[in-house]
Amino acid sequence: MDADHGGHENQVRQPRQLSMRRFLTGLVVLFVAASSHAASINAHLIQASNTSEASDEALKELEPKLKKEFGYKFYHLLGAKQESLEQKTKSRLDLGEGFVLFVTPQSEDKKGNELEIEWWSGRALLVKTVAKIPAKRSVFIKGPGVGEDWIILALSVHE
Repeated sequence: MDADHGGHENQVRQPRQLSMRRFLTGLVVLFVAASSHAASINAHLIQASNTSEASDEALKELEPKLKKEFGYKFYHLLGAKQESLEQKTKSRLDLGEGFVLFVTPQSEDKKGNELEIEWWSGRALLVKTVAKIPAKRSVFIKGPGVGEDWIILALSVHE
């Protein structure tokens, strides 16, 4: 049962060839996974007040920045949402209390992300803007007043 091997004595692949192919396949998979890694947006809906008893523990990290920016004594978290971002794709974030945020990433670089933002309260458009959100920082948008309190939107983007 001799078969014609076309001049090649051994048609079985060498272990090195298999290892190299597995390595290259793994490298391609890692490259595709790394390039498809998307940033995510964190949105916090916050009530700023001077008449409350204490701020929410969940805002402990943001509170000093909020106090410096807005000057209120107390901050309460009304809602929060995190969503993955895809370039040029509009994402909807329901923040609670009837507030909805639509975010469309426009561009991204080492300094941060540029996002088109639409902030709605029911059927009323509160804010429509394009904002540059610096890497590892939060951007605040002052929303509507509620009596003596204010609603604030805090946005940050994380890799």
